[in-house]
Parts: sequence; structure tokens; C-alpha cells
Amino acid sequence: MSISPLPHSDLHETRLDVCTEDEVVQLVHTFYAAARDDAMLGPVFAAEVKDWDAHLATLVDFWSGLLRGTMRYHGKPLAQHARMDNLTPCLFRRWLTLFFATTEGMGNLALQEKADAIALRIAERLWKSFAERHMQAPL
Repeated sequence: MSISPLPHSDLHETRLDVCTEDEVVQLVHTFYAAARDDAMLGPVFAAEVKDWDAHLATLVDFWSGLLRGTMRYHGKPLAQHARMDNLTPCLFRRWLTLFFATTEGMGNLALQEKADAIALRIAERLWKSFAERHMQAPL
């Protein structure tokens, strides 16, 4: 009699197969370079981020955890973003547009599908958190 593996016992291995750590670094650095240069998003990031090297390292840890299961990120992004006063639905849409263009340009369909789905959930959750704090309309 054979025993089946536990459900999701290969989850860690599957997550690692989505992308490499180098691809996570490429995703984060490419996307945030575009966001910093963007006419809409650039001023928001310039006002909020003081140390880009540290911020990018944190974002690599964040996305590595989500895409590869590395569990290196230990922060509270919802609370941090909800404190910002100048967010609008247009900024969230622009963030997603640039993010989707970045993942599409990477040529890794598994990474693109997973990262895009995660980014959409993040944007929805961040906007909900922000809107509740500032009593805004839904995204």
C-alpha cells in the first residue's frame, strides 16, 4: 500500500520553480526604475522613499517571499501605505499598468502570471485599507 504525500507537500519546490532569485531582483529593480521615472508615480516615490538601496532590498525580500516562499520579509506594508495621504485610484492603476508591463517583458510566463495576480490582490488590499482610513470610494 502506498501513502500519498500530504496536500501541498511540494509547495516549496513549486514556488522555487516559478522564478529564480535573480529574476526577483530583476523584477523589483526594473519595475521601480520605471516607477521612479514615471510622471505620475515618480513624485509619490520621491516623497516617500529616502533610501532607495534599503527600500529595494526590502522589496526584493518581499517579492522573493511571495514568489519563491523565502520568508525573508517581516514588515507591515498595509499599515505603511495606509498612512500616506496622497494616494488615488489612478495611482494604483498606474502602478499596476507599469508592473504588468514589467512582468510581461521578463519572458517568464509562470512569474508573470503569479506576480500579476499577487500585485492585483496587493493593490486591492492597499486601496481598501487606504480608503477605509480616508473614507474614499472603492477602486
